[in-house]
Amino acid sequence: MARLFTKFWLLERYLFGQMLAPLLAGLAGGTLLLLAGRLFTLAERLVEGSVPPLGVLRLLILDLPEMVVLGMPIAAFFATLLTLGKLSGNSEITAMRAAGIPFTRIFRPLLLVGLLLSLAAFVMSNVLLPASKREIRRIDQQALLTQATSLVQYDVFFKTEDNLWFFIRQVDPRLNTMQDVTILRVDPLPGGKYQLVEVTLAAQAVWNGLGWTLREGVTHRYGPDGLSLAEEPFDYKPLEVSRDLATLMQPPVPPNELSLPELAERIAHLARSNLNTQPLRTEFHMRFSLPLASFFAVLISLPLGSTTARSVGRYGGVVLGILLVFAYYVVLSVSRSLGEAGALPPWAAAWSFNLLFGGLGLLLLSRFLR
Repeated sequence: MARLFTKFWLLERYLFGQMLAPLLAGLAGGTLLLLAGRLFTLAERLVEGSVPPLGVLRLLILDLPEMVVLGMPIAAFFATLLTLGKLSGNSEITAMRAAGIPFTRIFRPLLLVGLLLSLAAFVMSNVLLPASKREIRRIDQQALLTQATSLVQYDVFFKTEDNLWFFIRQVDPRLNTMQDVTILRVDPLPGGKYQLVEVTLAAQAVWNGLGWTLREGVTHRYGPDGLSLAEEPFDYKPLEVSRDLATLMQPPVPPNELSLPELAERIAHLARSNLNTQPLRTEFHMRFSLPLASFFAVLISLPLGSTTARSVGRYGGVVLGILLVFAYYVVLSVSRSLGEAGALPPWAAAWSFNLLFGGLGLLLLSRFLR
């Protein structure tokens, strides 16, 4: 039985071995190429002396997880093309077919390699990558290596789960303050209606990390008939609200620095406050769709590698492969931007490129196997 099992897996082990060398070479080459591009962005700081050479080296090492994840689909695509080209050029595929081995069995180990790469990319994207991004941001906290962005928000309007409606003229997380704050407290009535109970106007609200304090304001209370019952000016007044309001003062952590549970929690908090969650939800779906790019890269390269290898030789699919990889990342970038801008639903933006190229791969593969 053991001999039969070993004999059965002999072909699979041979194909694994044939694909390993070009896969590792492609992964190393793609990663180095992407790191070289990152080095160009750091070169100016290195020349200016604002970042020491060891600091640049540390940033490049921290960038490795992201570069490896981005390079995996490229490496999988070209490794499959080169493996099939080599097998075809040496007439090994012809020998396998003459021995009665179907294409499905030849392709199966290569698809398994793509699936394993996708699994590795998923782990790296959700474990190593957020940690490395957080460390990079900590190093770049003085905005030496990243473009400065405005953290101030204007005309923020949302509802908390305490039946409070907020209109805030300006929110500045850097100073932990809100300017020109209007707060409406309403009570729900039967029939889905609401009754205005209280209106608070404050010149400023300050966040101390634990709670809010309103400054220089006045509170108006209203009765069931809508008439004012009392007016209470104040210099300082604590504001008791749910923690949803605290999301405005959270550090502006980019979505790629959050783990999946943290990302889901941030989405839930912002959604309860009626704030924009489109970029976060797009990133959440991307955490699942982007790692699968390696599998779909193998899927689409199987029929292409087999067809081009028989027609134009071992490296015949390289030019076509470059064009397809370029098209893949263009579609990925455009769909992601559309998802973050709200032009596409987050799931559609995150999965459109995989559905497009995966569907094309399945179509080509089905036609090839006829």
